[in-house]
Amino acid sequence: MHPVLVFLDTSVWLDMAGSEANEPLLGAVESLCREKVIELVVPQIVRDEFARNKDRVIRDSGKSLSGTLKRAKVALWKYGDPRRRRKAAEVLEDIDHRLAGSIDVTADAVARIEKLFSKSTWAGDPDAAMRAASARALLKIAPFHAGKNSFADAVIIELFGQMVSSAKGRCVFVTHNVKEFSLPNGDQRLPHPEISAFFSRIKSRYFIKLVDALRALRPNEFAEAMYEHEFTMESRRASEISAAVEELTDRVWYDRHMVMMHKIESGQCKIIAKKDFGPKHYRNSALGKLVVDDILAGAQKAAARVEKKYGKGNLGPYSKFDWGMINGKLSALRWVFGEDWDELYT
Repeated sequence: MHPVLVFLDTSVWLDMAGSEANEPLLGAVESLCREKVIELVVPQIVRDEFARNKDRVIRDSGKSLSGTLKRAKVALWKYGDPRRRRKAAEVLEDIDHRLAGSIDVTADAVARIEKLFSKSTWAGDPDAAMRAASARALLKIAPFHAGKNSFADAVIIELFGQMVSSAKGRCVFVTHNVKEFSLPNGDQRLPHPEISAFFSRIKSRYFIKLVDALRALRPNEFAEAMYEHEFTMESRRASEISAAVEELTDRVWYDRHMVMMHKIESGQCKIIAKKDFGPKHYRNSALGKLVVDDILAGAQKAAARVEKKYGKGNLGPYSKFDWGMINGKLSALRWVFGEDWDELYT
């Protein structure tokens, strides 16, 4: 059985890259290509249009929603119920945290799509397609019927026609540009009458959704491929990460506090009254050889709160491995929130 030849308009590729929700579909396309169920047909004009627009797609991912989110935060703290707005603020922070990663997700999708491009082949006649597109422009027939300069769209549909005429297997054309290619004032799932000669009920099909195309032509293989990719690991909410950072910070601080208490008990660290503390004591204080009495009192109260929160028996002492894990986790989670590596302040 020949693989289905899948010709996607540039609009489909750009939309697939620009929405995180399309990640399972992109993964399914990759799987179907590997299994030779489908073969992607990507002419140079589609590659060029994608290359011209990919930076905009990456830049715009999440931007409009991010602006709305900022306005929502301002309104929340200005007009929100004081008893409820802290919880609501956590929800907004979680969304903001996920949006921060949307640009990376889009850039990754672009790279994956370009890898698919590199593995696709095309042996059509661009010059002949351009001549046919020029004829369409002179006659003002689809995709020029809407009064737009749709020369690239005309070249694309003519290239698809070339593919159909030489193909041994089934072909499919998918576009999101329904104004240019679909039946006007009617069922948009049908092609415009002026390009309908390129399509038939069996060999050459027209679709406005890639999901519908793959489901119609290779239902079993597509369902299996989607099943493999629809399970995605959810990223942690910002509030979860913040809570983990707080606990790790408490543990690191408490361990350092207990080290200081041991030094005091062993005479390695002296206690000095606040009234006696001055510039000449700064160095010994920084080296852990000296502690001010009221700072020590505050630290002991804070240590009692940490013990109550986690249980004294759960706060060490730690093995070298566990201590390394605690510090490594704290450094990594702070890095996720934008701080530099090795930030272990408490």
